Amino acid sequence: MAIPIPHRVSGFLLGDPAAVVTIDAFIDIQCPHSLAIWPTLLEVSKHYQNQSVSLRCHLITLSNHRQAWDMSLGLFALAQNDANKFYDFASFVYDRQTQFYNGVFLNKTHNDLIQLVADFAQEHANVDREAFIKRMQDNDIYIKARTPIRYAATKAVWATPTLFINNADDVAVDHKSDLAQWQSLIDPLLQGYY
Repeated sequence: MAIPIPHRVSGFLLGDPAAVVTIDAFIDIQCPHSLAIWPTLLEVSKHYQNQSVSLRCHLITLSNHRQAWDMSLGLFALAQNDANKFYDFASFVYDRQTQFYNGVFLNKTHNDLIQLVADFAQEHANVDREAFIKRMQDNDIYIKARTPIRYAATKAVWATPTLFINNADDVAVDHKSDLAQWQSLIDPLLQGYY
């Protein structure tokens, strides 16, 4: 069965939409390796903000991260297609990842998780809790949250973080790489452009 055409392109874009160098990062909000790469992705984006480099993060949910789906719904509900809101709230949630990891939630309910997501949104953005929870349950949020998961399937992504640079997946950086390692990969790609 073919994947239906989504209403919008997957992911949240920072930088030039027509960039010479495109970085696509598939991340899971509950993944410790995604947590490890997150600050570096932001650092890379900031370093190249005035150059032809873009970062697009695709928020997916791995099957062994049972809290990630509802956290993702919360991220989509708060961001409402605004990349800056997404990146700010994702940073906030990543900083609190230990509060919703599997062991912590072993004996908690689904409602406990929804309330925690609402707690995060209220603390971060002073949202109305009830309106936020209702927004998380909207069908359009569901569709937006599943779009990157389906897109990941078309790219054979099965783990996070998975990185593509200019649509190539054999990249020499990962969650352990620092800015200098990213620069050694990206700068040569930019040299022919400038």
